[in-house]
Amino acid sequence: MRILVLAPRLPHSRVLSGHRIVYQRLRRLIDRGHEIGLACFARPEERAAAVEWSGRLIELEMLPPPRRRPFPWWRGPAPFCDWSSPEMSRRVGDMVERTRYHVALAEFSVMGRFLHRNPSLPAVRRVISVHECETVAAGRNAELLGYTWAGLLERHRRDRLARMEFDIYRSADLTLVLTPQERYHLLRHAPDLHTVVVPSGVDTLHFRPAERPCPHDGIVFTGHFMHEQNRDAVRWFLAEVWPRVRKHRPDLLFYVIGPEPPPDIRDSSWRDPHIVVTGEVDDIRPYLYRSAVYVCPIRKGSGMRGRLLEAMACGVPVVATTAAVEGIPVQPGATCVLADAPDIMAEQIELLLDDEPRRRQLTQRAREMVRTRFSWNHTVDVLEDVLRDLIGRRTPRAVPTAAVPALQPG
Repeated sequence: MRILVLAPRLPHSRVLSGHRIVYQRLRRLIDRGHEIGLACFARPEERAAAVEWSGRLIELEMLPPPRRRPFPWWRGPAPFCDWSSPEMSRRVGDMVERTRYHVALAEFSVMGRFLHRNPSLPAVRRVISVHECETVAAGRNAELLGYTWAGLLERHRRDRLARMEFDIYRSADLTLVLTPQERYHLLRHAPDLHTVVVPSGVDTLHFRPAERPCPHDGIVFTGHFMHEQNRDAVRWFLAEVWPRVRKHRPDLLFYVIGPEPPPDIRDSSWRDPHIVVTGEVDDIRPYLYRSAVYVCPIRKGSGMRGRLLEAMACGVPVVATTAAVEGIPVQPGATCVLADAPDIMAEQIELLLDDEPRRRQLTQRAREMVRTRFSWNHTVDVLEDVLRDLIGRRTPRAVPTAAVPALQPG
């Protein structure tokens, strides 16, 4: 198959969160003999990482990230308006025309903009991989805010966002989602969508228990702080959970790993030297190995958190909220510990820190679950089958050749 992949960031071996999914899919599809092209945005400091794809991609087009336009969050769907780039629309159309791809796959919903009403795009089968439904995420945020003014404004934003987002999804031949829960939410909004679950995975050869036992001196969280759900998770944990844990564990460290931490999170290490904020790192495994517990206090957003699979594969017991384990068939108390209230989360962390046999039992069951159900070979098998089935259809949908007005909110 010839597949054109659209990504909001240049995928490479050190990326986190959903960008790691893109990297693994690309690498493994190429290894299976498929011809892959890539169109992506890349900051100047990221461009050197393109050497990883030298001789592997049939073509690579990189553009500077689009300028973010001032757009009051309460007026409408900023995530899609921020990703306006006429040049990317033209490049994608030129690549499809030049190379005659069988399918164009937009990774992340925002990249679906360049397959939707793109006058430069020839007829091609179009797939949007929904890592997180923005409408669902806005709805959950509104629930957290309640019936305050902020909550009412967020509900208004959600309704406007839904009109734009689902117009993009309906225009595609297929939407991919990471979890059955996300598929359920999409079909509630648009029962006519052709939607398939293709989960995230984990490289169990790369992410595996340490060869030599490491002394555990802390707990750890990993994530890309470009996403609001990760910023909220760390802020909530630092305000509500960390003081309760530190009260009984004054020497414990909290490792906060991931690119682009906002100033308040980055500066938390100045207020408490036991908080270690690293920013982006070349390899997260050393931090996983030295941590006795992995915490994932996600309250917002939707989709699947592949980082939990990485922690489980490395033999680190997981304490997470119910929202964080979406799409992962965990057994509470057997493969991970669930805790939604701050006092319960602090208590469960302390219990695990005190009980090494229980930690060992949790990690053994969790790693076995990850190994058998979430290997990348299995999930890419699913993706391959889905794309082959789509390509086997007689004709792709045609897109307008006449100029189409730019997509506007609501």
